[in-house]
Amino acid sequence: METYYQESGRAGRDGLPSECVLFFRPADAPRQSSMVFYENSGLKNLYDIVRYCQSKRECRRSAFFRHFAEPLQECNGMCDNCAFSNEVEELDVSSHAKLIVSMLKDIQENDQRVTMLQLVEKLKVKQKNLGPDLKKDELEQLVIKLVLDHVLKEEFQHTAYATNAYVTAGPLAKQVLQGNKIIKVEMSTRQSRTSSSMKSSKRERSTGLDDKLDELRKELASIHGGIFPHSVLSTQQISTLSGQKPKSIEELEKIIGKLKTEKYGSRILEEIANYESDPQKDADGSKETKGNTVKKLKTKKALVVLESSEDET
Repeated sequence: METYYQESGRAGRDGLPSECVLFFRPADAPRQSSMVFYENSGLKNLYDIVRYCQSKRECRRSAFFRHFAEPLQECNGMCDNCAFSNEVEELDVSSHAKLIVSMLKDIQENDQRVTMLQLVEKLKVKQKNLGPDLKKDELEQLVIKLVLDHVLKEEFQHTAYATNAYVTAGPLAKQVLQGNKIIKVEMSTRQSRTSSSMKSSKRERSTGLDDKLDELRKELASIHGGIFPHSVLSTQQISTLSGQKPKSIEELEKIIGKLKTEKYGSRILEEIANYESDPQKDADGSKETKGNTVKKLKTKKALVVLESSEDET
């Protein structure tokens, strides 16, 4: 966390808006753990940053302050978790966790070992009728969460070529089997959409209100220090606002939350009210009159031709 904290702050040292992207997937964890487990606090440091990566609700900035035991300060919608908090849901996967622990106990009784990826492949076959049908990456996320929560633990074995990380039952495995510990995982609803539904949504034309709210969030983002537009309103929130068309602060707060409502609520409600008072506008921003339709003119882009001589390389 200390190293990443330094790296993530470098782009913003000039005071201008910047973006830091951290690439992570659950399968990275066992690869890293097999390299750092012998270091002093190696696993603890690794699990801290893995916990940070897997979190989909905790403010990124607050996570740093908590790690360094400093007074908590929120990022005011600048991080991905705060921007997309309304697009995350918690799934109860206690039944999956019980199955995982039972499978590991059976494997241990047969004097066998299993890696995280091998365990996930077995789970894909046996997770039928357990409730939500989790995808491979979601099963990997669950296994890593159980390691972080001490339900499972990693054990390491040296070979002539590498050090392998195996998964086994941990200190709290018994509580899960007895039903005394509820296991929930955070899932992003925008990531769980299938590629086909995403393609179909792109083919659908956005409503005029969608376009108006998109322009508004860009304007508000510029006014409030050049933050990212999705920090003002996410695409999902714009879609919900366009469908429900809230008319009061209370209705708006249920969709975008209290913080955003306090900062941008009056402008958003004003934009919705303006659109509602002129419902004849279509998605292109054109407006129908009694006998005529006035549309935005599309400007033709000039065609540029570059000529070169034959001896140029």
